[in-house]
Amino acid sequence: MAAFVGGFAAPVASTQVNGARLFSASKNVACFTARLRRVHASRGTVSMHGPSANASSSSSSAAAAERRPGSHKGFVEEMRFVAMRLHTKDQAPREGQMEEAALPIQEWRPRKEDYLQFLVDSKAVYDFMEARMADADAAWLHEFTSTGLERGAALDKDIQWFRMLDFDVPPPTPAATKYIAYLQELVRDKPNAFLCHWYNYYFAHSAGGRMIGRMMSNLLFEGKEFEFYAWEKDVKEILGEVREKIDRVASDWPRDVKDECLNETSLAFAYSGTVLSNLAKAS
Repeated sequence: MAAFVGGFAAPVASTQVNGARLFSASKNVACFTARLRRVHASRGTVSMHGPSANASSSSSSAAAAERRPGSHKGFVEEMRFVAMRLHTKDQAPREGQMEEAALPIQEWRPRKEDYLQFLVDSKAVYDFMEARMADADAAWLHEFTSTGLERGAALDKDIQWFRMLDFDVPPPTPAATKYIAYLQELVRDKPNAFLCHWYNYYFAHSAGGRMIGRMMSNLLFEGKEFEFYAWEKDVKEILGEVREKIDRVASDWPRDVKDECLNETSLAFAYSGTVLSNLAKAS
């Protein structure tokens, strides 16, 4: 079973306690950006979820669908399986397939200003996703508004706290603005693929993201509890409700549409990794 870290993923067993994130790997944003370019270049050539749905016959297509790991449990389980393969072996010994991180999360030493920039970039992405869910042309996306997972308002409170301490609040970095530009294309042209990014970004933050938040709070802010990591009710309950919604919405998607969504997972990790690079810094 897996949980995710706001664009970064980690297995449940290690996320809540000592988890790390695939993209905690880089010592600077250049490494994240290079990974992002590689993922873009490899799209359409690598499948992480099984045989292509475009089989030569209806019978072979049906067989391919049956072979999708997790498909018997629902589409969320398919998404989870693909995400788990983007973990490192130490994060997910049974399912992880990625190389170990170059800069382990335990060695991150960002400044307070870096954490503020991370909050600003995160808010820009969350604000975009939350606005697009509400006004998307694809009416089914409207089901994912007011889920209880929304983070924009909570982040606004945290950023205001920094203002009260006389921090200069910076604008979003290219890490956030480029991700938003890509999401803008997706929500317009491929809303099913957009859902992959939404799922990974929110589910990730609810698990490993909280672990990272506790670490940053203890490292930089004497244990302050940020609103970013607080929900109005038990987040596990919210996640369960959202999983059911995703499974219901995706239940009648053709196999090729589901695969198009699953194929976005690497980009979801890579783009969110560029946002996380605000924190993945050595002393």
